[in-house]
Amino acid sequence: MARHPLEEIINESDAFVLIGDSSQDRFPALSYAAYSKVGRSFHCIDLGGLTKSRGPVDDGVVYTTIDDLPEDRGDLAVIWVHPKSAAEAVQLAHRAGCRRVWFSFHTGHRDAVAKARELGMEVVEIGRCPVYYLDGDLPSTCRAHRLLIAAAFGRNKPPQLDPDAKRRELY
Repeated sequence: MARHPLEEIINESDAFVLIGDSSQDRFPALSYAAYSKVGRSFHCIDLGGLTKSRGPVDDGVVYTTIDDLPEDRGDLAVIWVHPKSAAEAVQLAHRAGCRRVWFSFHTGHRDAVAKARELGMEVVEIGRCPVYYLDGDLPSTCRAHRLLIAAAFGRNKPPQLDPDAKRRELY
C-alpha cells in the first residue's frame, strides 16, 4: 500500500522544528514524547520561555530563541500554538530557515497560512496531528488515536491545505 503524503513528510524529514507556547498552555508535551520515543530528530522551541520539556518527557531540551537552535534543524516546522499566535510562529519558523510548515490541530489560522505563503513557505497540512502519521512504537494514547481514526474515517484523505475549509482536526 502506498504511503500517505503526510507519512512521507514527517518520517522522511531529516529533522524539524516543533514550535509551542507554554504561556498559552500549548506546550506539545505528548508530541515531544512521541517524537522522542521513536527517535525522530527534532528541536523544540517554546514561545513562552520554557527551557525544559514537561509531561511524559520531563527535562528534555527546549529552546527559547532561534539563535540557540542547532544547525541541523531541518526545513520543516510543526506549529502547535493558539491560532491567534500562529502567524508569529510562522515568522519564527521562517527566520529559523524552515521552508515548509505543518499546522497541527487547532492551530491553523487563515492569517498564519497567508503569512507562510507570503514568505514562500510550503504549507503541507492545516489541522492534523503529525504524530498520527509517525512510524514507530508510539505512546499508547497515540496508538489508540490512530486505531480509532483509522476505523472510523480511514487514512486516505489528502492533506488539508485550505484554511477556510471545514476542519478535519483529528483525522
